[in-house]
Amino acid sequence: MTRYGIALVIVALALAPFASAFRAAAAEDAGRIAIIDTSTNVKPYLPQLRAAGVKVIGRYLGRCPQWAGKRLIDNGRAGEPGSEIDAILDHGFAVLSIYQYLSSSRYKFQGKSLTSKGRLFTLKDANCARAANPPHSTKTEAELDSRAAVAQAKALGQPANTAIYFGVDFNFDRGDTATAKKMIEYFTVVNRNLRAAGYLVGAYGSGDALMLLKRQRLIDFAWLSASRSFAGSSAFHNSGQWHLFQNWTDTTWFARKANGKCRGGLPLDTDIQNAAFAGQSIGFWTRDGPYAVPAARTEAIYNQRRFACNGDALIRATGALPPGPLASTAHCGRPYIVCEPRLARGLVAQICYANTARIGEGNGVLVKVDYDDDGNFDGWTMIDNLSRSFARKPHYIKDQAERRSAVCPR
Repeated sequence: MTRYGIALVIVALALAPFASAFRAAAAEDAGRIAIIDTSTNVKPYLPQLRAAGVKVIGRYLGRCPQWAGKRLIDNGRAGEPGSEIDAILDHGFAVLSIYQYLSSSRYKFQGKSLTSKGRLFTLKDANCARAANPPHSTKTEAELDSRAAVAQAKALGQPANTAIYFGVDFNFDRGDTATAKKMIEYFTVVNRNLRAAGYLVGAYGSGDALMLLKRQRLIDFAWLSASRSFAGSSAFHNSGQWHLFQNWTDTTWFARKANGKCRGGLPLDTDIQNAAFAGQSIGFWTRDGPYAVPAARTEAIYNQRRFACNGDALIRATGALPPGPLASTAHCGRPYIVCEPRLARGLVAQICYANTARIGEGNGVLVKVDYDDDGNFDGWTMIDNLSRSFARKPHYIKDQAERRSAVCPR
């Protein structure tokens, strides 16, 4: 018997965790992503999103504009002719409300932020006219943010008993006690004002940030950042306490190739609901009130996702044995990443360590994978490159050589 024949026998004995996912993928495409978030007006893409199986669209609130179209409120209020929110709801989607205003560093809690070049600047005043002078305190910034969130949610028609998720968009580490104190102070104000208006509170961030806020009972829902190396994120994921996990960022759907270049498309992030909360409302909304993604859909999506736990998880073009050539890296969407630039053998098709992939059919040794979760399977990878379930996220390995040589536990 050949090496690959032996491998088929051995791996078949360990396929039970994958079997239900294979059957679900074969029966229907229920495993396609149901929840996305984007900072772009989605009106031109609503028919395509519906055809892709999306159920929930995350859009942004914010007390001051950051760029054209990011804030949902700038594209029309509920009932206004041509408004984005009415178009979303009229097409049968639910909404995930996200509050974000320059919350990408710890300086947010000091009324400041950083430019792309790392320069500190002061956030706008209450009228968004000029820099606040002096910079806002933590409580003042929280008051302005939470009041804006409530006002915009009501103007968009968001019903009570649904959530607004506030971003903590930086790598908060529980060892940063000064920032922890300010974060608690900020969310105490947010929690009070949202609850007074009838809304629930969610937060997006690192595992350490979400654990802190949960322990303080300041949030109802936890949305885990996609950043692989953020403090406490793997531990929080593996604790099962998260409600949403942002598994892909900065990807593009519906782009078209013309003259050798990808053009157009909707930039978005993809999100997965925890199967532990399947069928439950986690803050999404329609005009009728809270919305829950159907339990069977949530379970199919969860069961068809895995983490790369091998540092060399290459994607092959076919499921042939022995494994054939690498898959093509030329496609529209999220470009393949050279995971380890110093060690990579040129530009290769690879699932980066601790990133996610959707799985499809398997042959006992290899499994079909959708690398960037755009609904299209990109190729095949060895089953041994992936975690046995989505419940276990590998802890990120900082050392590059050690990360590249990592193998999945069995």
